[in-house]
Amino acid sequence: MAIPRRVGSAAGILAVSLLLYSAVGAIWGMLRPAYTGTLVDGGQVNIPATTDSIAFHSFASFVIATGLLAVIVSLSMYVTSPSTRGPGMLWWLIAVAALSAFSFLEVGTVVSGLLHSTGDVEQLAEGDRVSIVPGLAPGVGWLAAPFMAALSYWCSALVTPDTEPDPVPIK
Repeated sequence: MAIPRRVGSAAGILAVSLLLYSAVGAIWGMLRPAYTGTLVDGGQVNIPATTDSIAFHSFASFVIATGLLAVIVSLSMYVTSPSTRGPGMLWWLIAVAALSAFSFLEVGTVVSGLLHSTGDVEQLAEGDRVSIVPGLAPGVGWLAAPFMAALSYWCSALVTPDTEPDPVPIK
């Protein structure tokens, strides 16, 4: 039994998208900014006051990265698989972008947690330098990837000319 082309294309784009988002999410996790402070008396961490918002930079980079990846994935699907074009694929790409954004965040969070791990807290002494990555709750940022996937796919459909021109009526 042969797998229909539409099903194969849909499964393929899901697999490729999840792998791509996970790989870029791991890189994002390594590059994610962290607060750096000194351990003081009572187990508190003294973080110097800065003008930069580490949490905002994490949020913004999440939104930009997942949005750009969604554009790349949806445009590549539109260009490489003309036989699957249509509203069904548009909705599928929206779902794939949402799942992939979740994968991006989870892999990035694990990688940044491993990179900035304090290890055994009992072994820390006063005066030790500690690096802390704040948690990220994307909120409305979850919508960036699905929106960009839908927008880029839909815009591609609008600007792509028909493959055959309409026949000229005979008079």
